Amino acid sequence: MHKVELLSPAGNREAFLGALKAGADAFYMGGPHFGARAYADNFTEEELIRTIEDAHLFGKKVYITVNVLTKESELEDTAAFVERMYAHGLDGVIVQDLGVVSILRERCRGLLLHASTQMSVTSCESVRFLKRMGISRVVPARELSLAEMRRMKEKEPIEIEAFIHGAMCYSYSGRCLMSSMLGGRSGNRGRCAGTCRLPYTIIDERGNVTADGECYPLSMRDMCVLDILPQLMDAQLDSFKIEGRMKRAEYAAGTTAIYRRYIDRFYAWDASGRTTPWMIERKDRAELLNLYIRKDLSTGYYQERNGRDLLTIQKGGYAGADDALLQKVRREWLDEPPEVEASGELSFYTGAPAVLTLSAEGAIVTAQSGQSVQAAKNRPMGESDLRAQIGKMGGTSFCLRHLQVYTDGESFLPVSALNALRRDALATLRSEILRKKAVKRDCSDSHYAGTLPGTASVEELPCEKREKIRTDFLTLNDNATDFFYVIVSTADQARAAVSSGCTSVLILEEDLIHAWDDQVAGICADAQRRGIRLMAAMPYIFRESDRADEEKMLSFVQEKGDLFAGMLARSLEEVEFLREKGYDRVIITDSMVYIWNHRAAKAVLSAADGSVLPLELSAKDLEEMLRRMDTAEGKTILPVYGRIPMMITAGCVRKTSGACRHHDDGFWFLEDRTGAHFPVRTICAHCGNVIFNSVPLSLDAFYDNALYRRIRAKLFHFTDESGGRTERILCAFRGQQRIFSAPSHGTPAFTTGHFRKSAL
Repeated sequence: MHKVELLSPAGNREAFLGALKAGADAFYMGGPHFGARAYADNFTEEELIRTIEDAHLFGKKVYITVNVLTKESELEDTAAFVERMYAHGLDGVIVQDLGVVSILRERCRGLLLHASTQMSVTSCESVRFLKRMGISRVVPARELSLAEMRRMKEKEPIEIEAFIHGAMCYSYSGRCLMSSMLGGRSGNRGRCAGTCRLPYTIIDERGNVTADGECYPLSMRDMCVLDILPQLMDAQLDSFKIEGRMKRAEYAAGTTAIYRRYIDRFYAWDASGRTTPWMIERKDRAELLNLYIRKDLSTGYYQERNGRDLLTIQKGGYAGADDALLQKVRREWLDEPPEVEASGELSFYTGAPAVLTLSAEGAIVTAQSGQSVQAAKNRPMGESDLRAQIGKMGGTSFCLRHLQVYTDGESFLPVSALNALRRDALATLRSEILRKKAVKRDCSDSHYAGTLPGTASVEELPCEKREKIRTDFLTLNDNATDFFYVIVSTADQARAAVSSGCTSVLILEEDLIHAWDDQVAGICADAQRRGIRLMAAMPYIFRESDRADEEKMLSFVQEKGDLFAGMLARSLEEVEFLREKGYDRVIITDSMVYIWNHRAAKAVLSAADGSVLPLELSAKDLEEMLRRMDTAEGKTILPVYGRIPMMITAGCVRKTSGACRHHDDGFWFLEDRTGAHFPVRTICAHCGNVIFNSVPLSLDAFYDNALYRRIRAKLFHFTDESGGRTERILCAFRGQQRIFSAPSHGTPAFTTGHFRKSAL
């Protein structure tokens, strides 16, 4: 029978030991840097090495998290850190950054690379892209249904790791910039400030406050899947992951113990023919509810697309844990560390070295004392004395269950010599067990499901036509100043962008493509006559349920012939989708297809023609990356204006308010405690929301900045602006005029994002 891995969090050494004793099969933990839980206790490198060995001693696995976006200046240190851990037997690494994936594939051949949930993997297309990079396991977006995960597992031969318990995020992981933009602490750097847990007021398109008033519409209930565990087991997923590296050791141990019990119970229940209903004992449910988890629970998105039942609308803090439960967990799993049972024989005769043989886990080793056993001058060491001294194994991960002593009863050896003999034998036994249990590294190309992106990229597509389009499109006119890419959401914005005389590339949002009529067609024809290139923007998220719409959109764009010169892809899924469909025109990736270093840029640009630069790096960090790229001219685009998408969500504030009509237009708003209004765009075609910043990004104060001048391709993203304002902004940037002035008091009308200082 397929056996699922129970993967437990280890925020520190005590949590690891507790979860190990409670029955975890594997552990994920972070080192001193490079992980998505920067505020967890985490491990020093020395502690990691010891923990990897301890896990292997018990036949368990360790995965280290380096699941953050990585700056150019950090890339080498990240790779070197993983290399050091790999040399000590590290089983796998959980990664978000494509550049880190690329460099680890080269330098740690055979190391298992797992795609973090921070990559927001939502369809088989991105799985295929990542497999070519050497990824062997994916942690899909938590928003996926069980049916979607099952389909992913069935269609692609890759391991699937799924969350089963713990805290949930409102935004697709990796697609949330809210904490970063509001407070400088980025979820993509492991420093999320939890802005989704704050109260907001939902305001509709007419300015009316919805019935809940101030509430918690972004605060997700915690997940608990005990009730639907059989369905998850039947899906043949490979690993069940418990969230919680920031939580106490009692949580890690107690939660692991309960899930271990029910996973084992499932196997017995299944073997018996499932003749009785699947039942959860009341006491187990009560314990889970009292182990540092929120009062309101759900089964997550496995059976529900979105809705109010997934949220804690009214403030829902942690249920906490009573002292009696904590003491119970500590007694059972934490007070006494897990131990490997060993047995031994001791030979202790006068005139010969003392010889200790130990065996455990199929390993047998022998050690002897450095000096011969002496005849006792006073009291000889009896059998009970020798058992007591050799049996002292505290802090060694071993316990001596049986010791056969052979002695003449007349001998003596200093206690220090016996202690040295015991330590020598135990160290040798530990090494031998680790040697026997070491997994052979598969460093051949066959370890990977595919090849590096550069060998299976755009070059596989029909090349002649594509190359001409790419060359024409990406070549910047030396006589021109800047090359303006302009994303528009309405016909008025599109008309203004065309008439401004500033636009080089006009990118139509999906709504304009779906609502194509004579007005939009006329604007596009006018743009083409003026020499403006046209592109279509794809959705922010591509899931299996979106496939028909994506194919319809692509067919429409292709049917328009030469009208559309390319498409803006907003996810790896869409890049791969276009590649597999043989799309032969320009593909530009949006800012959330992250390129934080030159290795990530190389991976992305192996399958795309250009990329919008990320929104969380400073000009200084962007410069450092661009210096390492082979060429950035024409291939990198700098965002200079527009409301930043703060969250891409499967949740919907309209549905939360009971106002879903499945075809809603216009913006709703979230008002925070400071009075700031965050526009919320409902995307009914994909049943989700995009939550934008309350003020637009504007780099109009940086016309003289060296990076601003160097990158001539500039991106503008218009959301709720009028046609007139759209034209004024474009003309102001063309003339390098200031649009906003810094306020002397009150709320600023714009943000410069992270252009001055990268996200923490």
